[in-house]
Amino acid sequence: MFKFLSISIFVFALAGVAMAQSGGFQQRMQGVQNQQNNAKPADDEERPPEPKVIVKKDQGLSLGVDFSPLILRIFNDESTGFAFVGHYGLRDQIWAAAEMGYENIKYRTDDYNYTSNGTFVRVGFDYDVFQSETFPTNDNLFVGLRYCYSWQSHESDRFRIVDSYWGDYIGSVDNTSVNSHAVDFLFGLRCEVLRHIYMGWSFRGRILLASQHSDLLEPYAITGFGSYSQKLNMGFTYTIEYQIPMNRKKKLRADKLTTDEQ
Repeated sequence: MFKFLSISIFVFALAGVAMAQSGGFQQRMQGVQNQQNNAKPADDEERPPEPKVIVKKDQGLSLGVDFSPLILRIFNDESTGFAFVGHYGLRDQIWAAAEMGYENIKYRTDDYNYTSNGTFVRVGFDYDVFQSETFPTNDNLFVGLRYCYSWQSHESDRFRIVDSYWGDYIGSVDNTSVNSHAVDFLFGLRCEVLRHIYMGWSFRGRILLASQHSDLLEPYAITGFGSYSQKLNMGFTYTIEYQIPMNRKKKLRADKLTTDEQ
């Protein structure tokens, strides 16, 4: 009996020691595991945020030709003309713009002949709404405004007023001048198809502000604007331009700009 009790007490004592050691071991293992979970690999250590990079587009003086008068000639043989365009980058997204052109109009019916020769000048600016922080491109998506001034000489070498009672009256109106003012609101795209070569188009909404002309003859069409009978006209341009390199290369700027980049 004594041996049985002694052996039982010894077994329980060993079991208690084993459980205590097992509990301590589990705690130590849990602590090690927690340390491993909390520890970050060297590659995952906190790194300073990468600086924001912005690609600045090439800017400079570009000169080109507007081919829309030639395109319109295909559909309307009354008008013949040509136009030149120019852009100059003032800032990252703002461009000064100028356009100049000539237009000849010949309108012929059985009762009315009309001829006009005129020149127009447009000046204004474009705002480039297409900006990308990661995609390096020189393409532009423009919204813009133009003020247009045009002057022209026009005449009617023959007109006929039909009157069944008094008889028809045939006459003419000598050459007189017309001065007009208008504004263009535009939306357009310009893409660099080759190095320094740009191709673009724009849609225009044109509003006639004023037109000064003789009371004897109203203009059939305003140079650079369109039909005089409509105070709001729609138009478009299709241009090819060459941008003159002016050492304004692309620059990368981070959080702080250098003096040269500013």
